Amino acid sequence: MFIAPLFRLLRERDEVPSSPTLSAFKARLLRAYNRGLLELATCERAEDENPLVVAASAVRSRRTTFHLVQRWSRRNMFAALDDVVEALSPKAYTAAKDFARKVHQDEMRREGRPRLITLSLDAFAARVQAVVNEGSHDALVVELFQELDDRGEATRLGLSAFKARLRCAHHTGLLTLRAWQAKDGAENPAMQASVMGYEGIMLHVVCRTAVPLPIPWGRPAPLLVSAPRWIEASQGRLQ
Repeated sequence: MFIAPLFRLLRERDEVPSSPTLSAFKARLLRAYNRGLLELATCERAEDENPLVVAASAVRSRRTTFHLVQRWSRRNMFAALDDVVEALSPKAYTAAKDFARKVHQDEMRREGRPRLITLSLDAFAARVQAVVNEGSHDALVVELFQELDDRGEATRLGLSAFKARLRCAHHTGLLTLRAWQAKDGAENPAMQASVMGYEGIMLHVVCRTAVPLPIPWGRPAPLLVSAPRWIEASQGRLQ
């Protein structure tokens, strides 16, 4: 993968806070390459690629200019994992094992849906809006996060990071957030856990955009009740 798009993707996921710029990210890649922790490569057919991407991805090491981070072979990945596991303390090993178990369980609950942390901001907002619209009312942030987590879609995405992405989506007009109102009921722990600041305003709720679904059975039909026997008898005499 080209270095510049890789940096942009990781930054959108908030996974490279220690490398806020592309230059810093390239410097860390070179250090990792020199230690044998990953493999960099040169773009052999630059004429077939976007020249802006090629130029932005270029990083020079001695006499070589790299553009790509290479995909590791399956064997190298397992070897690296074995090295990491051997270096872990017993406590860290237990935590890593528990996390791996959660990831596996999330994979089954997700039923093929992507993890939120892997989505672009547009796709993230669309997915969140779809889940909100499944309900009959606007969704509290913490309850919405819990629902997505129960579906296995919030792996590696904590509540604070979820709120940060909601704020970004609200700022760009992809989602609409609002404050807790009297019509929503009395204050409760879920409301307090949902609070997030935005331009001096406290927001708690993600708004629905879908029109409420119609009642599936339509308007009720007139109730037909059989007439008492004495009415039937009197009708017979009249006839």
